[in-house]
Amino acid sequence: MSQLRPADVLLPRLSNTPRSAVDLRRRLLEHVRLPLHRDAYALAVNQAFTAATGLLYWVLAARTYSAHYVGLNSALISAMMFLSGVASLNLPNILVRFLPESGDRIRTRVIWAYGASAAAAACAAVVFIVGVGSWTPRLSFLHSDRGLEAWFVFSTIAWCVFAIQDSVLTALGRAIWVPVENAVFSFVKLALLAAAAAALPRYGIFISWTIAMLVSVAGVNLLIFTRLLHRVDPRARGTGLDVRNRAFARYFAADYTCSVAWLSTVNLMPVIVTAVAGATTNAYWALAYAVAMPLYGVSQSIGTSLMLHGTTDRAALPVLARKAAIQGARVLVPSVVLLLLLAPYLLSLFGTDYAERSTTVLRLLAVGVLPNCVLVLAVHIARVQRRLRRAMIALAVEASIALGLA
Repeated sequence: MSQLRPADVLLPRLSNTPRSAVDLRRRLLEHVRLPLHRDAYALAVNQAFTAATGLLYWVLAARTYSAHYVGLNSALISAMMFLSGVASLNLPNILVRFLPESGDRIRTRVIWAYGASAAAAACAAVVFIVGVGSWTPRLSFLHSDRGLEAWFVFSTIAWCVFAIQDSVLTALGRAIWVPVENAVFSFVKLALLAAAAAALPRYGIFISWTIAMLVSVAGVNLLIFTRLLHRVDPRARGTGLDVRNRAFARYFAADYTCSVAWLSTVNLMPVIVTAVAGATTNAYWALAYAVAMPLYGVSQSIGTSLMLHGTTDRAALPVLARKAAIQGARVLVPSVVLLLLLAPYLLSLFGTDYAERSTTVLRLLAVGVLPNCVLVLAVHIARVQRRLRRAMIALAVEASIALGLA
């Protein structure tokens, strides 16, 4: 008896199915079975699920906390994510690019990546806290609570691991676990926020966010080190990862510059808005941003999958890039149209003030989704080809314009 496949359950055979439907079914199966599409959809499903649960999370936060504390916690989370992103030393991209070629050194390199980023994150977080009164005085409340200071440092370190572990799963060909991981993170975060509203009336958003992240880190790395790393082919070899190699050093420096530019554009904006206009204004910006950001994440997911499969099959890169672009258009064009139409209705879930003050911001963010997809795919193609100068310039210009206007 032939084995029943999941796809056959989802798309059952019908004896009287019209030929056009049969052809459609065949094309869908062929589309999903392509590793480039499969991994990209796994990561994109993660983004969609994160968007849905994230919407619920911020609706609850907006209904439970004042706009002032929503904005303050949002800025604190963004600062943590920016610092951990800088401290991760671009290892998420490096691991996706080089880990599949590591063979029997893969465990050592994962541990090395975690350790190096954790040390850098600890230094970055301490420096940020020491000088917080100078570069963002509105977050200087951190100095009023030593426990909150220590938790911020610890959370910044843990967020590095949280960011890197997704790349480890992707590099191991197990991107299908990423949605599971983020489902756990999202549900735990939501449950903790509901519980923290009364106990932590000021910083419950930040605390619930970071505790949920720690639960995810513990579970995912138990899976990685006890199961997934044992299944890696120890003979796998490619160009390899040699930090002493000048070509790698140039690649690392250029790619790290690209990543810092992108992180600055994404994560510094709420901190700047809080510093310039106050926490309440940041709440109206941040929740519009939270609604739009998953669409930007879809582009990153497709780009990550393209980089992974383009690395293992360089000759097929032009074909893979074209398929990735088509895939991005099919997902993002209708999503952007819907977001433009539904913006005020989505924001009304947070409250009437958010619908009145954040709709234009959300629509502007939606307009930027498609150009961003083009840029993201170009950057990931350049990463595979190790030609990052143009990508570096483009991302640096984008960051300069965005932060300068802010």
